[in-house]
Amino acid sequence: MEISFRNSNIGCYQIVEIDGHSQKYIMDTSTLSPKRYCWGLLPQNITLDMTELDKKNTSFETKSKTLLGTSTIAIMVQPIVKIGYDMLRNLFVNYEISQQIFLKIVLYFISMLISYLVIWNSLRKAHKIAAERLPKESKKARLTLRTTKRRELTGYIFLFLNLACLLFFLMLNDGEEGAILVINGLISLALFLSVWTMPPISFSYRNKFLTVEKIEEL
Repeated sequence: MEISFRNSNIGCYQIVEIDGHSQKYIMDTSTLSPKRYCWGLLPQNITLDMTELDKKNTSFETKSKTLLGTSTIAIMVQPIVKIGYDMLRNLFVNYEISQQIFLKIVLYFISMLISYLVIWNSLRKAHKIAAERLPKESKKARLTLRTTKRRELTGYIFLFLNLACLLFFLMLNDGEEGAILVINGLISLALFLSVWTMPPISFSYRNKFLTVEKIEEL
């Protein structure tokens, strides 16, 4: 059995086609189980939940759009980053937070918590949008993939970067900690995406790190 993955217009969903175009599903990557696979452990199999789609259903298809260039995005983001940085720097200097280690650690983990809540809210909205697009009588299915000896270590990469940020954060005491909080928040977003809502299933399958075991109706 051969399957192919394509990105959908909802982040945590991918379009799955079986043996060319004989069957079509929409797969929720956030349903990956067990989650320990994203942390380098190797269960024999992993599963993901899917919903069967009519072949003519295009509600999840991506539409070509004119993408903004990198330089344009950078110019648009710079004022926001500058304002956020100045606010955090003034906060650390005016309230002498740089000298309060416990409070600094609390703020560091709050930046991670904010990232978690952002991802949680976006996932909730994604599930709501998908549910509105799917017919109520749609058939549910479960994709079972067999793991190989290749471990998925993406989560550890971002976690290592989080710890590196914490080290620099604790070493600084001149108000520049605000910049580290922003960077840590962005890294945390990537961490939660990679191990929770958007694990790299299609990448692992294309590179033979996962093979199809079975697809069963629920």
